Amino acid sequence: MTFGKATGGGVAVGDRDAAGRLYVVLARLTRALRRVAPAPLGHGAVSALATVVREGPMRLGDLATREGVRAPSISRIVALLENEGLAARAVDPADARAWLVRATPDGERLINGASSARARVLAERVARLTDEQQAALRAALPALEALCADETVPSPTRPPDGR
Repeated sequence: MTFGKATGGGVAVGDRDAAGRLYVVLARLTRALRRVAPAPLGHGAVSALATVVREGPMRLGDLATREGVRAPSISRIVALLENEGLAARAVDPADARAWLVRATPDGERLINGASSARARVLAERVARLTDEQQAALRAALPALEALCADETVPSPTRPPDGR
């Protein structure tokens, strides 16, 4: 089973089957890791906080773009993170009309702690696989990372502004 390139005629049936299997396995794995190392926030807030921890302080509009949500949604998420003491806003020194959001030390601890607990559990699961399966996962990492890099590319069903 292979993944083919989508052309004007669509995607082949076998490719949809492989994509469907990948979707299901990623969803199940993510759900299992969240059960083992739950976070006190919703997925959107955790994702936004993780982005700020990973990439550093950024404008709210940039964060909204990276997270694929509208400005009002990211404002609500950042307000929640501020109320929880996990993020803070400050005026952008380059443009006093804009705000920067940054993770607080508690926010960094939350993300790094959740990530390390989930990474540990995932490493334990990977260790139970055969050597051949582990090699296949390592070989697939560049392709999976490339899929994540496409997060901000508008989908054919969603206009560029995310609506």
